[in-house]
Amino acid sequence: MTQLDLVIPGLCGPLPEIDRLDSPAVKSLVSWLAKADKKILPQQNFYDVLVTLFGLSNDTSLPAAALSLLASDQYTAQGHWFRADPVHLQADMDHAILRDSHGLDLTFEESETLLEELNTHFREDGIRFLMHDKDSWFLNVSDHEKVSTTAVHDVISRNVYAFMPQGEDALYWKKFMNEVQMLLHQSPVNEKRIERNKLPVNGAWLWGEGALPKKTASQRMTVHGSHSIVMGLAILNGIDCQPVTSADAFLENFSNESENLLVLDDLFAVTCYGDVMEWQTGFNDLYEHWLEPILNWAMKNKVKVNLYPCNGVCYQISRSNKFRFFRDKKIESYIKTYE
Repeated sequence: MTQLDLVIPGLCGPLPEIDRLDSPAVKSLVSWLAKADKKILPQQNFYDVLVTLFGLSNDTSLPAAALSLLASDQYTAQGHWFRADPVHLQADMDHAILRDSHGLDLTFEESETLLEELNTHFREDGIRFLMHDKDSWFLNVSDHEKVSTTAVHDVISRNVYAFMPQGEDALYWKKFMNEVQMLLHQSPVNEKRIERNKLPVNGAWLWGEGALPKKTASQRMTVHGSHSIVMGLAILNGIDCQPVTSADAFLENFSNESENLLVLDDLFAVTCYGDVMEWQTGFNDLYEHWLEPILNWAMKNKVKVNLYPCNGVCYQISRSNKFRFFRDKKIESYIKTYE
């Protein structure tokens, strides 16, 4: 049977106050999931699912920086790459809560100016900053690569002190991140942002280290997605990656001769912030324009769908299980809340 791997991080939460979810689209999702075969996976997040689907080794972290730069044709093998994304840190007595670019409304000009200031300061240390877009910063360094970090999406709305760099060079990078905070605090860019009642960009979160992996994915794979890491993985393996434009365009290009992967990541950041009503609004749109037409088409054409919400579960949806009307349809059985 032809199959589709459909990856939607954040589709099943976790979210607070899930009792507020009441849209017809949410109820339809629960109905689909209730009828599906449920497979428990060791992969608990978006990046781990990508590692598995592209056949990478599970013993190293996903090199998000190198892959994202490969996608934008900015990658060079010289030095070591990290993501150093612009963030806002809300400090309190004994903790600091992170907010990423989602909601910062950072402009290209602001981002460019901040990176010029950082490059001027760190030039003699052999550290070079660049950006893929206004919300995605990178740094290149010739040394001090022996460190492990935590992806920015795993730190959003949480105390950053529990997720600082670890490893042999951890102290170097902790001092570096503190120095970046002090420099950004003094930037005229942030002074103007505060005057306009915008949150200052007062930190750069370090993550996504590592060298490019070896080619591993099947050449019989077709990939559809706009996430930079997905695009980078496709390019690494010599696979054409089609942008996500519409469900109709995707279905027109669906291949019966290869493995099909579609990544829809619009709910990813929304879920990290835990705004259940914003999530429902985004999900309603995703369901109407993507999920419902694709699932209905798949059932009509006998295509098996492996649905990955990136929470340690894979829901296998096929025509053979469409008559399971009496299964549990409680929202909390499928859309998780915080423990």
